[in-house]
Amino acid sequence: MNARSGKRLLPIRAMCARYGDVADKTIDRWTAAGILPPPLVINKRRYWDEEELEQRERTHMGRNRPARGDMPDNTPGAA
Repeated sequence: MNARSGKRLLPIRAMCARYGDVADKTIDRWTAAGILPPPLVINKRRYWDEEELEQRERTHMGRNRPARGDMPDNTPGAA
């Protein structure tokens, strides 16, 4: 946690663990592609704002799910 702003900042190792033990290069690629927000750089080290990550995850969570009306009808006899 950053004492000045009260924000929790995640270093690269915590980011890798957060997203399933991915490599730090994967975090770099996702950041370059705009999937993750750009990090804060402090003393040449990268940190991500946990609150910003959570907000982005909530925003994008439902995007890949089909809308309820787009779901196939799996009831027996439906054609």
